[in-house]
Amino acid sequence: MISIRRRLLMGTVLAVALSSAVASGAAWFSVRVHLIAAADTDLQADAQRLLSQLRRRGEDLHWAGMGMGMGNATAPSLDGWWVVVDSRGSMRLSSADGAAFAQAGDGPVDMPDGKPGRIGHATGTVTSVGGRGRWDTETPSGNDTFTCLVGRADTALHSTLRAVAWALGTATAVAAILAGFAALVLVRTVIRPVDRIAQAIAASKPEDDRIAVDADSVPRELRGIVERADAFLAAAHDLLQRERRTAGNIAHELRTPLAGLAATIDHALARERAGAEYRQALVRSRAVVTDTIHMVERLLLLTRLESGREPARRENINIETALMAALAGVSAEARQRGIMLPDALKIPPHHVVGDPDHLGLILRNLLDNAVSHATDGAAVTVVCEQYGADGSLCIANPAPTLSPDQVAHLAEPFWRGDGGRGATGRHAGLGLALCRRLASLNGWELVCT
Repeated sequence: MISIRRRLLMGTVLAVALSSAVASGAAWFSVRVHLIAAADTDLQADAQRLLSQLRRRGEDLHWAGMGMGMGNATAPSLDGWWVVVDSRGSMRLSSADGAAFAQAGDGPVDMPDGKPGRIGHATGTVTSVGGRGRWDTETPSGNDTFTCLVGRADTALHSTLRAVAWALGTATAVAAILAGFAALVLVRTVIRPVDRIAQAIAASKPEDDRIAVDADSVPRELRGIVERADAFLAAAHDLLQRERRTAGNIAHELRTPLAGLAATIDHALARERAGAEYRQALVRSRAVVTDTIHMVERLLLLTRLESGREPARRENINIETALMAALAGVSAEARQRGIMLPDALKIPPHHVVGDPDHLGLILRNLLDNAVSHATDGAAVTVVCEQYGADGSLCIANPAPTLSPDQVAHLAEPFWRGDGGRGATGRHAGLGLALCRRLASLNGWELVCT
């Protein structure tokens, strides 16, 4: 693709050359029309001057003060050829070779010498005189009308037009050359800020949150590029920081259960044990592996949600059915710790539109968090309310160790209020983050209070 420099340079030179050529052509045409009109005016003036010098005595014509008739060659000097014809078209007087264009009209015509020229004419009556120079008192008739045609080669006219054409052509070429130099300087001046922005962008590092160019120091037309580049770099910087934090959190979350798994295996291998003890170690190891797999699956789901690759179906869901399935998943742990769970059958039936798998995952995560973080012997409550086409589902558990400031961070990935990390990787701080994103994907809202 042609560079911007070359485009601007070629475009400027071409525009100046074309405009100069059009202007020169218009100027040449105007000069040509003016010179031709001036030449025709001069010819008509010469023809009128000759006609005014003609006198008539009877049927004879002669020049004023000269008593000569047909074929008179001593007419007033004139640069060119002339001929006089009467109203019947008959030639009455002419210069040498002038009879060749006696029947020609005005405009361009070949002269007797073969060169191109132009003809002008004047038509009028010729004064009649009587004997001894007295004026004839007879009223002029139609036969008294004569036409005088004057022709002249237009060599000088064409020579002048050629000179004007060469001058205008030279001016056009000079203008194009000067425009090329001016465009070269202009292009360098215009492109210099673009080069500076490109160099600043190329020199930017992932750790930078803006390029090394101030938007106020570049032309107004380029400020948008600098601002967009700064915004993109800031977003990339933020994304990089979040990825680094996520990678660090994932590494910590995976290291904790893996370290617990290694400790369990090392303890089992420290000495010879009975088969039952090995089995207990394998069971504990299996639980750690299972929880770690669940954490990895939640991480993958969270990644799909953030990248917009997680589809969501739109179905009519019975909340009672979804809630019963979620309660069944946490009932065993709740019984062990004496935590009271609500009876899903006593909750009025409600319906919601969304993805049933997503709703089930949300309810399981919320109830699992409620049971895990509730004190022993406490009660987990579930309240459903319907408001026309909308409704709400509230799951509550006593959590006296959380402050209001900590509640605001509950739905952040990898955040936990106790600051500790479980040995199994079960609670990695991903459950509520997943719930919030799944709810948003389905058009719902998750609020932690």
